[in-house]
Amino acid sequence: MFDSNGAQALFEEAVREGGPDMLWRVAEECLDIDEGPGWMSRAVVSESEPGGITVDPNTLRIEMIGGSPHQKWEIAVESDDHARAVVALTAAADRMWTVFEDGGERTPEETEYGLIDLYNPNCVAVEETVPSVWLDCKDGIMPRMARTDLRIVADELRKAGIRQARLYTPSTDT
Repeated sequence: MFDSNGAQALFEEAVREGGPDMLWRVAEECLDIDEGPGWMSRAVVSESEPGGITVDPNTLRIEMIGGSPHQKWEIAVESDDHARAVVALTAAADRMWTVFEDGGERTPEETEYGLIDLYNPNCVAVEETVPSVWLDCKDGIMPRMARTDLRIVADELRKAGIRQARLYTPSTDT
């Protein structure tokens, strides 16, 4: 029998000792239990750079839809420079389709010719109205891919000259 209280205490201790890397590992291990979304929120926030590019706790969130967990694969950017944010997301999209479920970013050739036997998005699109990038991951829940995607977006924002921004996943609530 799974003791969620005992496991929770052990996970907290592991995160205290192991830092953000361990936080992402715990998020991945907890996907199938009620605590999974909370661990994912904590993990994405660990990618924040105070005073720079920050990540909202609901970014790439895991939510229950029809009794099953799903991950929202959209990253939006709030910044003072709309045009540069779109340029950065366009560059990020070119890289994000080569990120696999293990978090590894592969070459376009490896991806195109199916040399990697792991899942990657089959579509990545940029929305310019509210600068955002959307991935079709067929309802997959993949924390390691999410971590790499957040890092790619932050990297491309910096390359585009944006030093302060907030990354978030828009709410689907009406």
